[in-house]
Amino acid sequence: MQLTLRKILFAGFAIYSVITCYTTYVLFTRIYEPSSDDQKPKPPSEKKIHSRHEEWNPWGEDLYMRDKRQQDTGKSKLKWSSNKELDFGKRYHGNDSDGFHHVEVWGKAAIALYFWQHVFDGTLESKMDGIWHYGFKKERNIKFKFRTGPGVIPSKAPSDTQFLVLILNGRVQEKIDFALLWLERLAELPYLQKVAVIMLGNEQCDNDWFIPYMRKEGGVVDHLFIVYDSPLTNNVNFHQWPLGVAAYRGFNKVAMPSKQLYQRRHYMCNFLGTVYANSSRETLVSVIEKYELQDRCFVKARAEWEPNESDQTRVQYELALSESDLTLCPVGINTECYRIYEACVYGSVPVIEDVMTPGRCGNSSSCHNSPLCLLKSKGAPFIFIKNWNELTEILKREAQLTQREKIDRRIALVEWYKNFRNTMKNDFLDTLQKSFFSEDVT
Repeated sequence: MQLTLRKILFAGFAIYSVITCYTTYVLFTRIYEPSSDDQKPKPPSEKKIHSRHEEWNPWGEDLYMRDKRQQDTGKSKLKWSSNKELDFGKRYHGNDSDGFHHVEVWGKAAIALYFWQHVFDGTLESKMDGIWHYGFKKERNIKFKFRTGPGVIPSKAPSDTQFLVLILNGRVQEKIDFALLWLERLAELPYLQKVAVIMLGNEQCDNDWFIPYMRKEGGVVDHLFIVYDSPLTNNVNFHQWPLGVAAYRGFNKVAMPSKQLYQRRHYMCNFLGTVYANSSRETLVSVIEKYELQDRCFVKARAEWEPNESDQTRVQYELALSESDLTLCPVGINTECYRIYEACVYGSVPVIEDVMTPGRCGNSSSCHNSPLCLLKSKGAPFIFIKNWNELTEILKREAQLTQREKIDRRIALVEWYKNFRNTMKNDFLDTLQKSFFSEDVT
């Protein structure tokens, strides 16, 4: 009996000791464990990163900057494919004996998708769940290899590149800082011979920061194709490039069904967009309300700009374009806007407020008809106005058009826009052949 009691007491003491030790461990670990406020947030999962409407940057700035910070502290945690320099897609790689010139295209701005899918009619394949996208295209005697996505960063770009088209965003300082990383990297590529840059410029045309990177100024860039009416444009080494559609907001390449061009449309005009205080957009909306044009014009205004569209708002916008004879295009920070090109896709004639916006944009040595020099030089069949009070007269003229006249105009606009994209492609190819490869294209 005494032995049994002793065993029980011993077992109880052992259990007590175990519980005490565990409690002490938990207490001390909680005391010294950093609070949730001190912990670094976990990087988002790939599923979250690639969510369609997440407000993150799909062009690599976030990924590159995070990797650079970690490298500076010796704690880089980004894991890449075993292909250290993005050497996927060997189809067109490095075979100079096939009679083709090989040109790399690195897309680091949303306008890269317009260049590749809309102007060059290229396709894309995905790699590593969207970290990289790439495509191949033959044009004339040139084979293009296109790369884009957040995984395409300066340190991973192919070091054996000889001929390069680099597509950048220079709209605001944050984007310029990232563009500079790429431009500095180009000077380190040992085999690089020729470079063309396509850039989304600043909306007020403050682009002089780029000049030192031009070859004539001691840099490595032979040609700059820049969006908006930059006074730098000379059609020699500075060229104007179209803004295009808002690919970053999900406006995909659309093949307009021919039957929709022949159908009667529900609205004379449309405007869906942000109405800024003390802007001409307020004038536009007030004219529509004053003359009770809401039945003839589909109008949906909002007070604040939204960077991303939901599926619902995008579908509504595209439906408004396809159901309107005219698309009203008031100026924003710049006269040129995505809406102009998106209206052309659906055969809805852009009605453009033909006024210069504040800033340095304007005429250049190669153009004396700004704003929208490029579009005007290509014979854009748009309606240009100086004030939205002219809208009532425009709609009166619209009411007098026959259905056949409207159909013919839609067909002509869609055909013009197709030819415009083809012209931009051919002008670009001419520049590359003459400058990169010293070939006569006459």
